Amino acid sequence: MSNRDRIARAAEEARITAEEKAAAKAAKVPAAPRAKRAAKAPARVKLVWEVCSSNGKVVKTFAWPDKAAAEAELARFAKSPGSHVLRSTKVPME
Repeated sequence: MSNRDRIARAAEEARITAEEKAAAKAAKVPAAPRAKRAAKAPARVKLVWEVCSSNGKVVKTFAWPDKAAAEAELARFAKSPGSHVLRSTKVPME
């Protein structure tokens, strides 16, 4: 077998291999797109006033518009400075 024949044979094998690769690539089925996770709806919250003791326990809770009543309750508990505090807190809606 001459050198020319070997080169022609190698070129033919390379052409066949390239055709097989192209056919395999064309036959490949694309993967199905993944389903997206549904975003959770944010929980509805409302603001309330809480009168808390010095260690953070809630003594009494008031609706947001009733700040004056919450401050009056805070004044009733204010025997010593810093014994109770008033804070706003977000709570889930009923």
